[in-house]
Amino acid sequence: MQPNSILAKAVRFALIGGAATAALSAPAVYAADEDKVERIEVTGSRIKRTDMETATPVTVMSADDMAKQGFTNIQDALESLTSTTGAMTTQSVHGFTPAASSISLRGAGANRTLTLINGKRLNQYPKPAGGTDNFVDTANLPMEAVQRIEILQSGGSAIYGADAVGGVINIILKKDFEGVALKYRHGDTTNGGGASDRISLSLGASSDRGNVSTFIEFTDNEQLKATDRENFGLHTDKVPHSDFSSYSSYGARIVGTGTGARQLTAEECAAGGYLWTGSLCGFDRSEWRDLQPESTRFISSTNFNYELSDDISFVGRLDFAEAKSTTNIEPMAINDYDIKVDGNSLTVSNGDLSKTFKDKTTALGGDFANATDGDYNYLRRLHEFSNRAGETKTRNYFFTAGLEGTLADEYNWDASLNYGRTNVDVFRSGYATVGGMFDYITAGENGNSLLKNMTADDVEQASYSPFEQAQSTQKNVQANISGTAFEMSAGDAMFAFGAEYTEQDYQTDTDSESKKGNILTTGGSSGAGERSYWATYAELSLPVLDVLTVNAAVRYDDYSDFGGNVSPQISVEYRPLNELLVRGSVSSVFRAPDMHRVYGDATKGFSTVIDFKQCQALGGTPGQAYPGNEALNAVCKELHIDSTTGSNKDLEAETGYTANIGAVWGGDSLNASFDLWEWKLDDMVSDISASKAAREYEQYENMITRDASGTITHIDAVAQNLAFQKVRGIDLSAGYNWDLNNLGELKLNFNGTYILLSEGQISPTDPVEDDIDNGDLPQYRANLVLGWFIEDFEATLGAYHTARMHGMQYKTFKQSAIDKGEAFDESAHEVASQTKWNLTAGYNITDAIKVKAGVVNLFDAGPNFDPTATSWPHYNRSVYNANGREWFLEGEVKF
Repeated sequence: MQPNSILAKAVRFALIGGAATAALSAPAVYAADEDKVERIEVTGSRIKRTDMETATPVTVMSADDMAKQGFTNIQDALESLTSTTGAMTTQSVHGFTPAASSISLRGAGANRTLTLINGKRLNQYPKPAGGTDNFVDTANLPMEAVQRIEILQSGGSAIYGADAVGGVINIILKKDFEGVALKYRHGDTTNGGGASDRISLSLGASSDRGNVSTFIEFTDNEQLKATDRENFGLHTDKVPHSDFSSYSSYGARIVGTGTGARQLTAEECAAGGYLWTGSLCGFDRSEWRDLQPESTRFISSTNFNYELSDDISFVGRLDFAEAKSTTNIEPMAINDYDIKVDGNSLTVSNGDLSKTFKDKTTALGGDFANATDGDYNYLRRLHEFSNRAGETKTRNYFFTAGLEGTLADEYNWDASLNYGRTNVDVFRSGYATVGGMFDYITAGENGNSLLKNMTADDVEQASYSPFEQAQSTQKNVQANISGTAFEMSAGDAMFAFGAEYTEQDYQTDTDSESKKGNILTTGGSSGAGERSYWATYAELSLPVLDVLTVNAAVRYDDYSDFGGNVSPQISVEYRPLNELLVRGSVSSVFRAPDMHRVYGDATKGFSTVIDFKQCQALGGTPGQAYPGNEALNAVCKELHIDSTTGSNKDLEAETGYTANIGAVWGGDSLNASFDLWEWKLDDMVSDISASKAAREYEQYENMITRDASGTITHIDAVAQNLAFQKVRGIDLSAGYNWDLNNLGELKLNFNGTYILLSEGQISPTDPVEDDIDNGDLPQYRANLVLGWFIEDFEATLGAYHTARMHGMQYKTFKQSAIDKGEAFDESAHEVASQTKWNLTAGYNITDAIKVKAGVVNLFDAGPNFDPTATSWPHYNRSVYNANGREWFLEGEVKF
């Protein structure tokens, strides 16, 4: 008996015994022997196989596919997926993470969509989305380094562990690149703003033992302002396409329980830099807002591999990315200082700060000389402080090094050490301290009127620049092995087996004044935490018959803060014909809550809501403006409140399942697939938004704080385990190739996702909510891409369709009509469908020189507006953007 044969049997015996209590691995793709069929690893399984189609549905986007469709970066390509139900992009300039991006698959949320590079887990962004949800930033890889992206459109907890509820995005990088390639791309919009430049350099060198490849990219994106999109109606707060649009009432005025306080005239209003609305000094916020920030990004990725021997290679990767993003929104609006008129005296106060003036006729510029007794406030837009701006600097580091090879000519193994770190620094301007503004208002013997503009010196004295620093790290070590388990009559049973250990930590901290709540109109998100977990995993593929394969996987995770959990999966592949695969799978899902939801401090924020209860109590209609009635206008249209989103150390882990059943046809010219899928989570962790709590006040009254008059002043949302969420849908894909002989080749590909059901329940006693009916969720998306290829020329036309959907406040308007016994017009409360078209063309001048040009959004489709949206920009920014038509030119030279 040969030594390798003896060794193989010994290894097989040891590993199969251990696999009975564990679950799965991550070996790298290897080159097959000359007398063997090459096996590759496909996302969704750690076992190498000879076919890309497996029991779980996987969509593959090659680098060539992404380039032909005109996508600028990885985020653009991922947003185009029909299984993407929402995206967080840099157009969310008002959020906590304006410099980062992510996507949500299957409606599960970005924090439940796992992102990998070469099968390895990435570090989480240290600043949580919305101040609550941890996620992986998809913006830190150069396009030129990517070979393909594999998207597992099914849960993968039994394979990859937590965070894989909605699916898995696995970015596969190029390997063994040789030579030098330089590429430049310039893009711009036909309506102005949002231009971009990208330059990339690819370097690679090989020897007979290994390769080193480096990919460097620099991107510069121009600011896109709201005033650049007058054609879409985004340049102003008051737009004709929305009945609920209006200028901000926070211009410059005085409100209160008494009467007689000074008000500005139309002339004084204009002179002060405000907008006369016909009854008061308003403010057009859109004129100060970004739709997309100015940003720069430098990215580099270096891959290396070196053969230490015939059976062992040293492999690794080093990534570095640095980005800077500058956002601008409108100046501060304040009503934070209480003014009490009592007889001839006047008292200004805020918390512990208080000062009384004995003569109201001279105090504060005489604004209250004729005021009756009562409580008042200045409502004031402090435009002298200019934009509230934020500069976000991000640095991302990732390093992996390890060994991989073969054992006994039958088993592939690898072991690696992986480290990732992300640092985020945020510097803000355009803010003032509570004390500084109080000192200005109450300065000297008589104080200052807030109806008059402040001088530059006064602004400087009260100004404050908040800052925030955040960092997250991940340390991981893993080892895996795969190969033949034993022989069966229908073929070899294959296995994969491995283990990993991971440590995660994060910390985010704001400046001391922000944490104390001493800065006007801004909150802070702080917290720190750490956790570790180990996992062992195994997978077994059994060819029961020539046409039937059964796959089983199991993973055990043990978290330092949430204990252990077993996640099993079973799947079946049935091939009655060479061209036909019938498949099905079901797997368990386990997910520990986001670290910030467990360890984060309370996140302070500010929200504009409609106080549905108080509005209706005063006889108003929610969403309608009442310019002549300040109290009614505030509660029905524009109520500014404090909000807090708190962590919860008593959260439990989320558990559930994912399942799919479908079929795949792969012929010479026609290929097609159909999959029915479903996922469900119990004890799903989430929180209730301030607007939802105010709208559905009967259910969430315990979260709401009201003043003596019954008006909302604060909403406190604490992370909680909700009862459940279930989503079910259908995926369809089809492709056909035509050989046109001398006229080249045509390729047509279709992809579509239709959501059959999306429902959830807040608690076991609450009604089950229908997300599709309630609104803000497109029920289907579909893409159609046609490519023509003839010799050195290629052209691609792509159509990307998003279905009609109910508006975000659809449920509220429908219920209001029912309560009033009125007819409800469904179509009047829906967001129209949209189809975007991309056209690109490329030509290979020589083998070394290639040019490409294209138009993205060929017919200049703007965001589809929501007739139920009560606030700017009146459309869903996770579904639409306002870039409009974009064109680009690109050239590449290879040396």
